[in-house]
Amino acid sequence: MNSDNIPSVEIKNDLKQKGASLVGIADITELKKTFGIKSSELRKYPRAISIGIRLSDDIINGIVNGPTLEYAQHYRDINNKLDSLTAPLVKELREKSYKARAIPASKRYSQKKLAAEFPHKTAAILSGLGWIGKSALLISYDHGARVRYGTVLTNAPLKADDSQRTSNCGSCRACVVACPAKAIIGEHWTFGIEREKIFDAFKCLEHLRIQEKKVGETVCGICVNVCPVGKQ
Repeated sequence: MNSDNIPSVEIKNDLKQKGASLVGIADITELKKTFGIKSSELRKYPRAISIGIRLSDDIINGIVNGPTLEYAQHYRDINNKLDSLTAPLVKELREKSYKARAIPASKRYSQKKLAAEFPHKTAAILSGLGWIGKSALLISYDHGARVRYGTVLTNAPLKADDSQRTSNCGSCRACVVACPAKAIIGEHWTFGIEREKIFDAFKCLEHLRIQEKKVGETVCGICVNVCPVGKQ
């Protein structure tokens, strides 16, 4: 089958009609490995479809000193919504005889590395949806950090979008100053840089575990709130 059987624009429009805020398609053939997928397995999926849903501004703006119960529930709801978008897409692609695999919106593959099986941020930057901020969050051009992501890996011959390779954070240090865990180092991201160069995930997790006792979810949201990009 050729790409005419399932055009990229058709996939994007359909996902947006179903509630996605943004959709990008990444060429991931250059990736040698991710945390949870061996290179031999990853080669089966030359494309990654990145799907983002914007978080509620009212809820995010309500995060001042820490996460709220409302944010914790919203976080779960958006993750479930993302998974409800990726599952039917995988089914559709497989029905057209393509390989497809969904990466859950929020599930760690490695507790030791605090990493997902396939990083949603990798798919998002390679599909040009944004860049990695100093906070180590994906910063969307239109929505800033106020987006949750899901990913579908596939071998469907979809047209890939242009990737983003450098940071647009400039001199902004809003998240660095606001981070209660002091986990954000303040360095600019560039493609391929190790996460540890810009962000201490273990300091962040220590803080999140404290918040989990308060709101029932390992969330904080302060860096999402203070990022000026996409803030309304």
